[in-house]
Amino acid sequence: MKYLKLTAVYFLLAPVWMLSSYAQKFNGRIAEMIAAGNVIRTSFTDTARVNLYQGNGRFGSSYGALGLHNNPNHVKHTNKFGQTQHMHIGHWVRAKFNADYLIPTVRIYWDEEPAAVVGYHQCQSFYDGLLKTSFETDKGKVAVETWFDQLDRDLSGFTIDVEGKTADVIIDPMENLSVHYGQKVIQTARIIKHAKYIEIQLNCMDIRSSVFLSTNDSTIVKGNKLVVKLHSGRNWIQLAYGRPASAGIGVSKSRTVSWWNTKWAQTSTIMLPDENAQQLWVRSMGLILSTVNEDKKGFPVPMGFTGNLWPFSFPQDLSYIHSALLSTGNIQIAKAWVEQFAADIEGMKDYTKRLYGIDGVFCPWVFPYGTFKGYHTPAPPNIFNYEVHNSGYLCRMAYETSKFVNDTVWTRRYAQELIKQTALFYKNIAKKGKDGYWHLYITPSMGQDEMGGANQQDYLCALFSAKYCFQKAVELNLDPDGIYREILLDGLSFPTLKSAKGVYFTNKAGRDEDLGKQKHPVQLNDLVFLPVNKQADPASLTAYQKRYEITQDAGKPHFYGWTLGTFLLAGSRVGDVDGWKKDWGNLRKADYTDEEWIQLYETSSAYSASFYTTTNALVVQSLICNLVDDWFNKLEISKCNPWKGSVYLTRVYSILGVHLDGEINGRDANLSLTAWKDCQFDLHGKQLTLKKGTVTPVKIINGQLISNK
Repeated sequence: MKYLKLTAVYFLLAPVWMLSSYAQKFNGRIAEMIAAGNVIRTSFTDTARVNLYQGNGRFGSSYGALGLHNNPNHVKHTNKFGQTQHMHIGHWVRAKFNADYLIPTVRIYWDEEPAAVVGYHQCQSFYDGLLKTSFETDKGKVAVETWFDQLDRDLSGFTIDVEGKTADVIIDPMENLSVHYGQKVIQTARIIKHAKYIEIQLNCMDIRSSVFLSTNDSTIVKGNKLVVKLHSGRNWIQLAYGRPASAGIGVSKSRTVSWWNTKWAQTSTIMLPDENAQQLWVRSMGLILSTVNEDKKGFPVPMGFTGNLWPFSFPQDLSYIHSALLSTGNIQIAKAWVEQFAADIEGMKDYTKRLYGIDGVFCPWVFPYGTFKGYHTPAPPNIFNYEVHNSGYLCRMAYETSKFVNDTVWTRRYAQELIKQTALFYKNIAKKGKDGYWHLYITPSMGQDEMGGANQQDYLCALFSAKYCFQKAVELNLDPDGIYREILLDGLSFPTLKSAKGVYFTNKAGRDEDLGKQKHPVQLNDLVFLPVNKQADPASLTAYQKRYEITQDAGKPHFYGWTLGTFLLAGSRVGDVDGWKKDWGNLRKADYTDEEWIQLYETSSAYSASFYTTTNALVVQSLICNLVDDWFNKLEISKCNPWKGSVYLTRVYSILGVHLDGEINGRDANLSLTAWKDCQFDLHGKQLTLKKGTVTPVKIINGQLISNK
């Protein structure tokens, strides 16, 4: 391999996450870049529309068109596009199947919604973390502003400016709850007035907590609800979970705005010449950063704090978000997740032993909010909780975080045991067959293609996961008896799954007629989820080319779950610009996003399953990988650039050891590479060796690397 000598700029005081000259150049434009994703509405409709989401990773909600929650008693504001209610990561119950479920706390809504509205304006600023809604009725003018405090993450804030008169505000403890698996759960509320605040005590299945109301308005108790009597001028309301508000309304707002401004300055930013792509980039990152944090108080659910669809977290889905966190510089959050998983490793080992009677870690399909003691006893809710590919994603989160943290002590303490135990699980379900390949089988079990049947041999997804775990165990010297090397040399049973069409079946029982019935394109795993190959596998490339043929209803187009996000990311990694453009166009054609491009549905036209963070994370990865990709252990620039005109990027992180800033136009690029560790890697066919802290200018013309001297 030819070595390229590049000019490097050294700094005496060079922190790992130092800003390059390109980053400094574009820092002044960050507010502009993020403002391009603002949601701005200037017309009011009294029918259901997509709500707007806010949160701080611990506490959050969606709000409706009038700035608060939708009034549950008004038919015109149905929950067509999902729930509007306050959710908190600490507010959960262990109920049916001894599983854990997040449950809502309270709603805050207008007692009476106006018959007519003029002068309407609603703006969600992601840069400031604020949602502002203003309107005028026959009674007067109203302006509502909401946020979730980023320093006290148990606190939410509201200001309501009134000129003239307006309706009362209702704070409504949620008592009759419909919880997953058809459960009807009662949560009781007791209202207690203290000197400086009002406490709403909640009790659900003997789990007790409190929501605290502080306000400058008079309040009355009406049944089990609180009525806030607004006055002309500025009204403010604070709702805090677990303890009274820690700061006044002004301090809470200003520090939250400051936090968001700083967070965006520290997070990867891209500016795209396509309006919808830029909007979806900003809104996806805003959704993710509003849903996750480094608290280690529990993992977020797929729709964040909306209360939509699932009330528990999926490690598989978390891994998609985790990859986006790493590449956008949010290392501390990704690190905290791995530390939280590591803290539960004994519980996961016990869970595996109880379900399967073997050693190792079978990563649960859904993760508890409480302890593993008694979790899912006597058994998980259904067969889908036995998806045996899940441990591979846990292993990848541990391994890749360790590469970014770049600290051997941290790796030994938190990452190694997760990698060791996931590999052990797959070893204990592997057996060498007469054909010379290693096969996987255990019952009960299910694969990632949920249409593929239960208790099958050689789930393709599990083979990918096993291969990844064995590779990382070998790399980290966690293979003392050499069994993982032996398995990798002999080969896992991928060839036995090859169909006549050149793609893999999703398990040993697969047939040609099953292709086209899949919910998810499992065959794209090694292009999207687990980097097990140094170059694209021919079978995976064939599967990508046939992705619309192998996946159910994709040709309509209609997509289930995160399928279209997988298509997009695979296209980025393959470098298929035309294919990527087709898939991107299908976001709207397939009704996978709303007409305003605010969020993504879990499945095409699944309106109540809005704000599907899982697919948003895949889209974030795809937009980045179009420009900067390191999937095959080399750095590739503008591999799948579908845009005409200049693209600007700052602080895009690579696992290879650099972050990138600069400008890309077509296949040309002027970039600055900042090494956050000593590193050596391939860049467009030439080997670069960089020392930690160096800043290296790079010029690429028509895909060819040019030396800057």
